[in-house]
Amino acid sequence: MAVSEAKEIYAARMNRLLDSYSKVLFCNLDNVRSQQLHDVRASLRGKGELLVGKKTLQKKILSIRATADGASSVDKALYDKLCTQNMLIGNLGLLFTNASVASIQEELSKHRIQAPARVGAVAPCDVIVPAGNTGLEPTMTGFFQALNIQTKIAKGTVEITTDKKVLSTGDKVDNSTAALLQKLKISPFWYSAEVVFFWDSGLMFTAEDLSVTPDVMNTHMQDAISNLTALSLGSGILTEASFPHAIMDGFKNLLAASVATDYSFDEYNGAKLIADIKSGKCAAAAAPAAAAAAAPAASGKAAAAAAPAEEEEEEDFGLGLF
Repeated sequence: MAVSEAKEIYAARMNRLLDSYSKVLFCNLDNVRSQQLHDVRASLRGKGELLVGKKTLQKKILSIRATADGASSVDKALYDKLCTQNMLIGNLGLLFTNASVASIQEELSKHRIQAPARVGAVAPCDVIVPAGNTGLEPTMTGFFQALNIQTKIAKGTVEITTDKKVLSTGDKVDNSTAALLQKLKISPFWYSAEVVFFWDSGLMFTAEDLSVTPDVMNTHMQDAISNLTALSLGSGILTEASFPHAIMDGFKNLLAASVATDYSFDEYNGAKLIADIKSGKCAAAAAPAAAAAAAPAASGKAAAAAAPAEEEEEEDFGLGLF
């Protein structure tokens, strides 16, 4: 069966793109206007190329590549994902790139357009009519009542008293809702080429995977390390995460004992540090130590009464650990 020249040109272009780029972004183009696609192509020059066309032809090209002699494992895996698992359906555009997926998605988001709610359209988000003056004549109150929207007359116009949710994500826009939003001059929807899933170096990812950035991973890792450190300190089991804290606590105990006993040490410039604590320059750090150092200066009776407290402070020094 003869193949038209147009199909041969299309196949040559798609094969070139598959050989030139390591990433393929599959973008939903529903409700995207031709001018938007033109603007997207212009902004992606040097970063990627957008390919649209019939899915049957795209599947045929992928099948030929996967069954050809010397077909790569990437070609076979891509065919299995898109054709065998039937993922290449609907109004999907194929965006080929070697740049990061996040940067491409950022470019796509720059070309969003606002659109009214047309009858039969599927709502991509919740739509809430805000409370406030509508500017409509009082004769329109019956229209709002039919939609269960509470109103009142204020200054000769209809005013909505409370916010009203008129559409939920996935709802189809009916005639009444479309008419209401049109009268209120509300264009609630935004449309752009949105990444549904993407192929990257032999693996398929979903759009949700784009939210897992290095910053997010670092935050989760820091939280996990903090939890492990707290658990180690609370249970008394020394780990690599709790070791610096244990050393610091031990040093604080030694410092407190040194201030209380007038014993100085050279490590960490200990003599000067202890002198600063006693002189009040490091008052915040010396609070436990100053209390211990003040005990020997009390009267004999007060000292005898305070003896149990001194023993408790000695226990707080943690000297038994060394």
